[in-house]
Amino acid sequence: MSVIRKELINVAINRAIALIDYNIHNDIDKQHEFIQQTVLADKSFTNDEITEVIRRINKIIDRNKVLLNKGTRRICENCNQVRLAISYCEYCVRNYLKLNFLNWTSGNNVIDNLIQKCQMETFEPEKIVEWIPYDLSLIHI
Repeated sequence: MSVIRKELINVAINRAIALIDYNIHNDIDKQHEFIQQTVLADKSFTNDEITEVIRRINKIIDRNKVLLNKGTRRICENCNQVRLAISYCEYCVRNYLKLNFLNWTSGNNVIDNLIQKCQMETFEPEKIVEWIPYDLSLIHI
């Protein structure tokens, strides 16, 4: 695996976003296509970097599609719901979290309800708020 030049990837994605002509690329799917084509036109990227570029662009677009509730919708193969995200199904993520509501508690209903509300409104699966129990007896001072 080659070294991934993260800063170069960030600059290329940010440059592509700055170059969007919103009169031409007037919906999120056209913007996604433009960003991807513009960044991938840079032939200096390695194969590993191209994979990382696509992952990062999809992550940005997924967040915006779900947040703005815009873009091409697809049927999830798992839950058969109509989803917006490319890289994951926002409904499968929320259903998974909902099924686990009874498997944890902070011991405080207000906190539990807040965490559950945040989980149901999440836009990015890797940024899910969750309760992490702790045991003070394990802390070594």
